[in-house]
Amino acid sequence: MLKKLLKNISFFFLYLFFIVAFYVLINQPIIAQEIFKNISIFKDIPYDVINDFEPYFTSLDIYTPLSDEQLPVIIFVHGGTWVLGNKGIFNEKIKSFVEVNLVYVSVNYRLSPNVRHPSHAEDVAKAITWIYEHISEYGGNPKNLFLMGHSAGGHLSALIVLDEHYLQDLGYSNEIIRGVIGLDSAAYHLPSLFKKEPENTFLFEMAFGNRIEIWEEASPINYTEKIKNVPPFLLLYAGDRVVTKEVNTAFYKSLIKATHQASLYFAQDKTHVSIERELGKPGDDVFQIIIHFIQNNLS
Repeated sequence: MLKKLLKNISFFFLYLFFIVAFYVLINQPIIAQEIFKNISIFKDIPYDVINDFEPYFTSLDIYTPLSDEQLPVIIFVHGGTWVLGNKGIFNEKIKSFVEVNLVYVSVNYRLSPNVRHPSHAEDVAKAITWIYEHISEYGGNPKNLFLMGHSAGGHLSALIVLDEHYLQDLGYSNEIIRGVIGLDSAAYHLPSLFKKEPENTFLFEMAFGNRIEIWEEASPINYTEKIKNVPPFLLLYAGDRVVTKEVNTAFYKSLIKATHQASLYFAQDKTHVSIERELGKPGDDVFQIIIHFIQNNLS
C-alpha cells in the first residue's frame, strides 16, 4: 500500500514538473535563427518588456556573418519623425555591412503619439545596454559598438551619448559606444528644426509637446560643453534641405569647440531619403566613409 502511494506521489510530482516546464517554455520568446547567404538572422529579439505595449516595439533584429570571430557591431536607429518607421527587413544596406564583417543590429522603439519624449530615447538606451550585455552570444564584440541613426534616429543616438543620464540610469556610460554616425538629422537642435518646418508642427508636438524648454532639453547640441568624454562623431547630411546643413554645421562646430572629435561630410548628390535608402549600394560614397570611420575607431 505504501509503495503504491509513493508511486502515485512520484507520478503526481513528475506530472506537475512537466506542466510547469511546458508553461514556462510557451511563455518564453522564441528566437528563430535563419541563415541566408552565409548570414545568420535573428528576428524580433525583445530587449525590454513594457506593459500595455506590443513586444515588437521593444525588439531588435541581428544580422551576423558566419564567423568564429567576435566582430564589430553597428547599431541602426531608424527615423520617421518619432511617430513612424521600424527596424525594417533584410536589404542591400544590411547585406553590405555584413559583407565587410560587421554585425548589424536594427532597433525598434516606441512611437508617438502613444509615448512622448523621453520614452523614445529611454527605449534606445535600453536596447544599447542589452546589446552590450548580449551581443557576444551573436558573434559581436561589445567593445566595438557603433551607433548609427537616420533622421530622428540620428537625434536619439546623439542625445543618448551626450546627455549622460540615459545610460547612467541603466548602470553604464557612453564609454560603451566607440562612435556615433548621424545620417541627415536636422534635430540636433529641435527649436531650429521646428521653426524651419512648421508644416510638421503636429508631428513634432506629438513627440515633444509644445513647450520650448522641453525642446531645448531634448536637443543634443545643448550638452556638448557639459560632458567631458564623448566618442567620435561622423555627421553626414544631404543636399535637399537647408535646415539640415544649418543644424549639422552648428552641431559640428559645437562639438569641435568643446574639443570633441567630429567629422562633417556633405553628401551633395543625396536626399534625406536616399542617403539611407541607397546606403551600401554600388558606388555609394557614404557607405565607404562610414566604413572608414569605423575602421579608424576600433578598440
